[in-house]
Amino acid sequence: MVASPGITSGDTVTKHQAHLYQLPLTPYEDAWQLQQTVHRARVDNTTTDTLLLLEHPPTYTVGRRVEDAFRLVDENARIEHGIPIYQTERGGLITYHGPGQLVGYPILKLMTYCRGPKTYMHMLEDVLIRLLQEFGLQADRRDRCTGVWIADRKIAALGVHISRGVTMHGFALNVTNDLRPYEWIVPCGIEGCIVTSMTKELGARVGVAWVSNRLCKIFAETFGLEFQQERHDPLNNKDEKAYVT
Repeated sequence: MVASPGITSGDTVTKHQAHLYQLPLTPYEDAWQLQQTVHRARVDNTTTDTLLLLEHPPTYTVGRRVEDAFRLVDENARIEHGIPIYQTERGGLITYHGPGQLVGYPILKLMTYCRGPKTYMHMLEDVLIRLLQEFGLQADRRDRCTGVWIADRKIAALGVHISRGVTMHGFALNVTNDLRPYEWIVPCGIEGCIVTSMTKELGARVGVAWVSNRLCKIFAETFGLEFQQERHDPLNNKDEKAYVT
């Protein structure tokens, strides 16, 4: 059994300091480069653990199994709708990102919080499950299917990369995004996969900023973190941010 992060033998709770960036709508390539920059800095111990929260314009991404992934997309539909596709180093096959979807990129020293990737993935799933429960949605994980589900409907996708002990990539939670682009792919390589969103399940529109702020608190509790809310956009060094806690 893995001990809870931040708990010592004397039951004294210690918090790990971490940066939190809640960014505006960000092109995928820019966010990818930002992840790589922060990852290098974390490996070199020139920054602390970091959580990036943002939204992307319409984008498809594929994981390391690129040959399998490209067979799972309707290229004619993708080109017709002008949706770019990026190959990444994360696990998993193909997924979609778009406005109204909350994307999280935790860049953390893995062994600070758990003993391996499987436990880490479960911790991320737990964050999302707890978050959805706060909105009255009963979500869970499924055996051999990474992500978070409401019954047979997938509401969040996960895919990570771990290099030199530091994590990259992360999770994508469907809040109020357009679900039609999922019709032009086989989401996560799962034939017949039904994709849903918080708005669809609740029957009411949910604000991404509101969900983002709740997620920050649950993430901090789960990982034993104390976030320093960054007030500048690291992509352009302006003193601005999308969401205010």
